[in-house]
Amino acid sequence: MDDVINLDVLVVYSSSLATSASVTDSYSKHPFLLDSEQANYNLSYAYFLEYCRENKLTAGLTTSADVIGPGSCDNFWQFQFGQWSKVEKKAQSHQIFDKFFPNSPARVIKRKLLLSGKLIEPFNDKQLFATFFDKLLTYQQLPSYTIPTVGIVSSKISDIKKSLSKLRSLIRLHSNCQDFQKDIVLKDRFGAGGNYVYEINKDFSHEIQTIMKANPEVQFVVQPFLSFDTGFAYQKNQTATDIRLIFQHNKLIQCYFRMAKLGDFRCNLHQGGQLVYVTPDDIPKIIQTIAKEIVQKIDKPESLYALDFVISNSGHVYLIEGNIGPGIDWDSSQISDEQMSKKLIHRIIKEFASRIKRSRVKSS
Repeated sequence: MDDVINLDVLVVYSSSLATSASVTDSYSKHPFLLDSEQANYNLSYAYFLEYCRENKLTAGLTTSADVIGPGSCDNFWQFQFGQWSKVEKKAQSHQIFDKFFPNSPARVIKRKLLLSGKLIEPFNDKQLFATFFDKLLTYQQLPSYTIPTVGIVSSKISDIKKSLSKLRSLIRLHSNCQDFQKDIVLKDRFGAGGNYVYEINKDFSHEIQTIMKANPEVQFVVQPFLSFDTGFAYQKNQTATDIRLIFQHNKLIQCYFRMAKLGDFRCNLHQGGQLVYVTPDDIPKIIQTIAKEIVQKIDKPESLYALDFVISNSGHVYLIEGNIGPGIDWDSSQISDEQMSKKLIHRIIKEFASRIKRSRVKSS
């Protein structure tokens, strides 16, 4: 039987974004290809693994395609002496930093396999992951804070019309129904980064059908369009802005604003948005109050997660989504972004160190 390397922490990234350590071509010298949009992830995960080492934790990075069992992988990447290297040996760990989403049948199976076993502990709570990964489930569990959301069963016109009819009913019952415009927003139910998000302003059923048929692998939800371009402005920058609050141990640890580019409602950085770190004093009191209510309702103190809010043009607060895996990468041109991302990494690693220490005490 082949030797298995025991790691304190195993980072598992989606194979659609990261390269397996088993790939031998000359281009694959880093876990994230240098000509890809994820190239800067090499910096953040190199820092992640180095900081593990500083805290006397062994760690490696693998991909979802390399998962072979509970907490186990067929090969992995390590970062040592300032460079990435491939380790073509099996590895296992009880502590998993999972950075891949079950957004395909194959990945659902892989994720279940990875996290199966009583001793396997993902960084974040499984139940909370399920809630925030699924925009429909987020709405169903937090309906009084979120925008009305309805799933679409299929691309059949009859199913689309049923979903739109249900959405209209939810809007009519909403206490602030005047906030919602005639336009419809079609979103990837399990998506992130502002991808597969469409504003539809006419011929709703057929427009939705066209988009769904062009993207058969994507499951969609519909929401009413919410105008929030004048609801909040930071330093007189009047544009659509979302407000992200990051929590750990039920405490606010970081916060920032993301401001959409002119004429867009998507605030994601991948869609051209601008990020500005702020202090809690910059956060409107009403958002702090609502966030505290949600944190108490969630009650997952050991998880690290983000809550994204917007303020409508009429002054009402909405939770746009929860994020169970806030990014730890940074924009190299922004010193503050790098500093704050590294602070987040420090918190994650120290949490792993604390968990490992507790588990060793229990087993001794």
